[in-house]
Amino acid sequence: MRYFILLLIGLMLLSPAARVKAQESLPFHLMKNTAVTLTQLQLDAAEKARTNGVLNEAKDTLTFSQKEVTLVVRTGPEEDMLSYRIQGIRNPTLVVPEMATVKVLFVNVDDDMPHDFRVGDMNPPFAPRPDISKTAGSDKLPPQQNGVYNAQQLMFHLQGKSTFHYLCSVGAHAQNGMWGTLIVGKPATSQEVHSHHTAHDESMKTMPGMGHMSHAMASSVDVGVPMSREGSGTSWLPDSSPIYARMKMKGRDMWMLHGMIYPRFVKAGSDRDMSADGKGSNSRFDAPSMLMLMYSHPLDKNAHPQSQIGAHVMMSLDPLIEKGYGYPLLYQSGETYGGVALHDRQHPHDLFDELSVTYSRCLSEASSAYLYVGYPGEPALGPPTFMHRISGMDYPDAPIGHHWQDATHVTFGVVTAGYARKKWKIEGSLFNGSEPDENRYNFDSPKFNSYSARLSWNPNDNLALQLSHGFLKEPESLEHGINIRRTTASLIYNKPLGADSNWATSLVWGNNNPNHGPSSNAFLAETAYQKKRNTFYLRAEHVQKSGHELVLAPALEHTLFDVNHLSVGMVHDFRHGKGMDVGLGAQLSYGNNSSALNDYYGGKNHLGFQVFLRIRPSRLN
Repeated sequence: MRYFILLLIGLMLLSPAARVKAQESLPFHLMKNTAVTLTQLQLDAAEKARTNGVLNEAKDTLTFSQKEVTLVVRTGPEEDMLSYRIQGIRNPTLVVPEMATVKVLFVNVDDDMPHDFRVGDMNPPFAPRPDISKTAGSDKLPPQQNGVYNAQQLMFHLQGKSTFHYLCSVGAHAQNGMWGTLIVGKPATSQEVHSHHTAHDESMKTMPGMGHMSHAMASSVDVGVPMSREGSGTSWLPDSSPIYARMKMKGRDMWMLHGMIYPRFVKAGSDRDMSADGKGSNSRFDAPSMLMLMYSHPLDKNAHPQSQIGAHVMMSLDPLIEKGYGYPLLYQSGETYGGVALHDRQHPHDLFDELSVTYSRCLSEASSAYLYVGYPGEPALGPPTFMHRISGMDYPDAPIGHHWQDATHVTFGVVTAGYARKKWKIEGSLFNGSEPDENRYNFDSPKFNSYSARLSWNPNDNLALQLSHGFLKEPESLEHGINIRRTTASLIYNKPLGADSNWATSLVWGNNNPNHGPSSNAFLAETAYQKKRNTFYLRAEHVQKSGHELVLAPALEHTLFDVNHLSVGMVHDFRHGKGMDVGLGAQLSYGNNSSALNDYYGGKNHLGFQVFLRIRPSRLN
């Protein structure tokens, strides 16, 4: 009989209720752990049924007053996979009442990496593969397959006032930033929140090469700077710039697809004949386009790589759609068609505009260096090219000061070496100074007859400045013996205004100083305000163009004329944020020239318009 009684007591002690009672002295207790699978519809339904916490002003802390809290915790998006998202917030501090029951639905939405969700009495900085003996939570969940997510339903009972951390124990995920803070029984003070983020920053700084990075994903050009800073070629954007692209991680390799196309009807103002060698008119249906593939591969197995190789492939359908004579654009100049200089037309870009490879390496916690080789590629001269600036992405047209500011973005033969330290960068290039020839499908002969240097400075996350100077040997094919010294300066400002809102502005100056002929300047100011589905934009330009540039009478070849161009437009996305944005846009253009050009252009003031679709990848979160 006594053996039966002892057995009964043992069974009682092993029962769930007894285990809860026996462990009530612990600060937290895992009461439930159930594996499930979810479809996207089921995940969306779970998000709607969650308990919503109160978000603080800094948007980094969620406070709950309920005694029973239901959370949905999902892994981060592709571009920030080593993180959690709770109520849409990245790794928030969670504040819950004492004696609360917290139900957690943890969902691994990653498609190529396992993750878990553990809660414990552990403090950062975390070691790779941290000891989880003092934690409780989910198993390591495999990645999703065919849209079916692996998940676990957890239930925690949180008792005495204390501060815990939640983290992913897979590999070095917690060390790389996949963790947050859980505060039980008291509101989060500003000091505790500050301590959490200071600890997070310090843990990031312990990672090789992360001392001056504010984003987890590194640039494909320079492993030492964040991806959002990457402009065209090796140029810099503000760190806060949004990224419109599709990204895929394959193991540790990053693939990113970026681009846009503008199917449209455009009509340029002015009575001047804008044809090129008899081809084209002042209006047309066309579709300016650009497609770019970026790739990076780390060369070591550190938590954050110290070295990597990167590659860019950029293409345009202009040769097929725009043909060799390009599209009408009032006051535009540069390059040729049929052996004749183009005027009031934008030349088409080549089929291949960039084929480049880069090797970069972190030299210390605060510095890095890279070597960039392109055929074709872009030298260190000028600001990020117009279609890569956030302030200029919604314009179907190139700026009329393109050949003063950023026209060297397609150069057949370039080598650039750069050194970056924190927010500064200095770089120099040897390159082919000639503009591409009329055959838009071939690869021009590589030359290294020109050079440039650029100094870049990002004083804060919202600002990028550059100053550059270069020598270009015979850039225009019809101007033998004419070399140009080009100097540029730019200020690019980007201000995030919310989860789906942004304001970007660029100020650009370029000066061309030829060895024969007058020195001339081009000034540009452009701005774009985006809020959810709507974008409003404006570009204003003032450029000094010679009679030679505008293809006027020989007697006016060295005379400078002032031309001004203003464009205002709006785009409304009827498909938005679902992998591909498709927007309907309209733009009005106003051109103004000095009265000395009235006989050529039929007056001083000219109006043009266009309607277009803007198709591009959605913004990465």
